[in-house]
Amino acid sequence: MVPRTDGPALPATRTTLGGAFPLDSEAPALLAANASYSFRDLASRSASAALTLAQLGVRKGTHVGLLLPNGPDWIALAWAVWRLGGVLVPLNTLWSARELIRAIDLADVHLLVATPCFLKNDYARLLDSAGVGLTRYDAQANFLPCLRTIVWLPHAPQPNALSWQQCFSSAVSERQLQWLESMEEQTTKADVAAIFFTSGSEAEPKAVVHTHGSMLAAARGIAERLGLDTSDRVWAYLPWFFAGGLVAGVIAPWIVGAAVICQEVFDAGQAIALMERYRATTFFAWPHQAQAIVQHPNFARGRIPLHKGTGAQADWANALYQPGHRAVSTWGMTETGPMVCATAWSDPIEKRQTTHGRPLPGVEMKVVDPDSGEQLPPGDEGELLVRGPTLMRGYYKQPRRTCFDDTGFFRTGDRAWIDDEGYLHFVGRMRDVIKTAGASVSPAEVEAVVSAHPVVRTAVVVGVPDLQRGQCVVAFVVPRQQTPLDEAQLTAWCRERLAAYKVPKHFFLLAEHELPVLGSGKVDKARLVQRAQELLVSWRST
Repeated sequence: MVPRTDGPALPATRTTLGGAFPLDSEAPALLAANASYSFRDLASRSASAALTLAQLGVRKGTHVGLLLPNGPDWIALAWAVWRLGGVLVPLNTLWSARELIRAIDLADVHLLVATPCFLKNDYARLLDSAGVGLTRYDAQANFLPCLRTIVWLPHAPQPNALSWQQCFSSAVSERQLQWLESMEEQTTKADVAAIFFTSGSEAEPKAVVHTHGSMLAAARGIAERLGLDTSDRVWAYLPWFFAGGLVAGVIAPWIVGAAVICQEVFDAGQAIALMERYRATTFFAWPHQAQAIVQHPNFARGRIPLHKGTGAQADWANALYQPGHRAVSTWGMTETGPMVCATAWSDPIEKRQTTHGRPLPGVEMKVVDPDSGEQLPPGDEGELLVRGPTLMRGYYKQPRRTCFDDTGFFRTGDRAWIDDEGYLHFVGRMRDVIKTAGASVSPAEVEAVVSAHPVVRTAVVVGVPDLQRGQCVVAFVVPRQQTPLDEAQLTAWCRERLAAYKVPKHFFLLAEHELPVLGSGKVDKARLVQRAQELLVSWRST
């Protein structure tokens, strides 16, 4: 077992997220395309937002859902929720109506702050058509019994709906600030700070509960491994509804006083312009985004002083970063903090390029035999187990024993091995989760949606290697009787029920007897992956 280290390298003087950032600093905190905000600016906005939320009934323990794009409104509201002792529930802006309603229900959201539309999603229409309504929700209804209020930001989609502008008051008196400080003092590091959603190996996303303490422990560890300080400007386009986007992309830089460069939507050309304009020093994003940036005609490494960040193992690292860069490699998942293991910026380049580093301060890791549970020696491959202060409290409304063993170790479901020096070597998932463009897709969830189509008898979903996205989602379909396969119809069916990244990129028709079967009677998905690769080669050559 890899032992815990001596504790955080950064001082743990602040124990809750509401007070974790420098409230009075004029240093830049958030740098966007159209404006920049100091810590003082955002602290003021969060105080006003907190008082507005309080008027709407938010108190310690209230679950507040955010359905907004990355930006100053999102982070000011999140900060406001934490200052009141509320529980932040970030909602995925890529979800369908079905996925949104399930998440709002599962997380017991009491108040929802949402934008009427973003990109191609009309959330007002989606929620209204699903029977949620656009205003104060009927608590007597049989579904979404906890949801009381929906506030639309910045404008309401209908005259009778409630807009943030109607509620918001920017003026904050000294007495109100004192009241807000008293609310902050009632919150402890053991209190729940956020409920994140993630799709792992189950058919539906789970609600992951993190405390103030777990999120701050992870953020401090990440900041220390990346070598962040007040001089850094961090370009980190990851949606903040992901734990990685919020904890590593915002909280980790902010607790050391570094600035975050913000984009609502990823665009490689705009990312390059922002990094050049704000002199970005640190890069944190998914591989397909990095590839898009280095391949963009406007990219010139000499114009952006990037020398810290993630992706040390990737082919694009040397093209993106300055010579002698300090990029690191990381491992983690929503349940663990998210990133709970990383190389240090000071590690030799060989370690940063070939391993995923050592556990963050206070974290323990071990590899066990997946069947017997016996701990394996260094070099042996098995299932990775993790224990420490960055881990989630558990899955919402599920007993801890469903995810932790008797000694407090979390079974990650990842296959890995640890070398003699304590460095982690990640191999892959124990189960068949598809990783596409940085997001997790459950084949079982997609299979259930495809199989519900009237012309489909059986659907099997696999992930096929893809240079741009890591994996792409492919579905094999056995139709009912001799019904012709209409790929456009199936795509439209899935788009109504799934987030866009979960919709299969290709559908292939099979007869029932053509499905490869293992001796156990289960479908041989490995052979289907091979078959999909062959079909895609043939398809691309025509």
